Amino acid sequence: MTNKNTTMRQAALTAAAVSSALLLAACTGHKKDATQSVARVDGTEITVHQLKYQMQREHVRPDQEEAASRKVLDQLIDEQLLVEKAEKVKMDQEPGAQQALDAARREMLARAYLEQAAQTVPVPNDTAIHAYFDANDALFAHRRVYTLREYLAKVPEDKVPQLRAMVDGGKTPADVEAWFRAQGAQFRDQETTQPAERIPLASLKALAAVQDGHGLVASAGGQVHVTYVTASTQAPVTFDKARPAIGQFLMVDSRRKVTESNMAALRTAAKIDYAPQYAALGASGPALGTTRDIDAAAQLQTPSGTHVTLPAANAASGVQVTLPTTTTSSVQVTLPQTQGVHVSLPSTPASSVEVRLPPQTAPDSSKK
Repeated sequence: MTNKNTTMRQAALTAAAVSSALLLAACTGHKKDATQSVARVDGTEITVHQLKYQMQREHVRPDQEEAASRKVLDQLIDEQLLVEKAEKVKMDQEPGAQQALDAARREMLARAYLEQAAQTVPVPNDTAIHAYFDANDALFAHRRVYTLREYLAKVPEDKVPQLRAMVDGGKTPADVEAWFRAQGAQFRDQETTQPAERIPLASLKALAAVQDGHGLVASAGGQVHVTYVTASTQAPVTFDKARPAIGQFLMVDSRRKVTESNMAALRTAAKIDYAPQYAALGASGPALGTTRDIDAAAQLQTPSGTHVTLPAANAASGVQVTLPTTTTSSVQVTLPQTQGVHVSLPSTPASSVEVRLPPQTAPDSSKK
């Protein structure tokens, strides 16, 4: 690699590191107010407004502000030192830095607009919270903690009705395993204990109707998922206990709907012309992210089981997780504490979500 290429590469990498600091300086750094100054770096002020804004971005609670202020102030000082150094070497004029600054500005403005629009959503009232509580009795009044035995198998479409008839007719998990082997079908099984809120809401509504010792079958594209409720215990949640979680879920869901509505309106009003080589992408319609369907064969051949940690047990659910076609042993996913979240992991490694796939404790039952 030539010295010129090395220099350009270093400039691009460093530009990404300081771009947010440069943008912050551009937005906030030139209005002087001596009464609002908390520090000076080579004559450049860092104001109390910058300090409070940074603590807000880092979600510092009011009771923690005093303890966190020194750390946050040190971060702002470091940023200002980086900005000064970058400007001295004219890094802000490098193509990589300019692109990073433009991208950061676009992202910041877009996010600010969406957040401002979302703030117009009213706090859910008691009527809405009660309606959600009553409509989801499997989560609350009739909540259960389930012990589940699940099977994932690749089965031809024409064989699924036979399997479904077996399960609906009361055949046991042992009978299903024997049937898989007779069909030469690969399968994996696992047994877990899950409270109702850790089960996707769409699945829970069907599972809640299943009695202990019975099961149900879901199928798509030659892949079947058999779930048996081997045991369950009643663990109802009162309205008073569920109310905060329901209110939070309804607020998040309402903000999501407002965001989607705003985006739809903006797209409808805008004139969007695609270059010829990207016309096919435009014809496929807008998408917030790109995901891939589960490859049944690939997943069945994975030696370890999949474990996903979901939010707190007494919260409202509706969480769904779509796993990628291939996984590695060190991928980690953390879901937020707010409910009603749909997480789709893209096929590319770039993602804001982490997922961990630890080794499954139950033995692998894949057989041909």
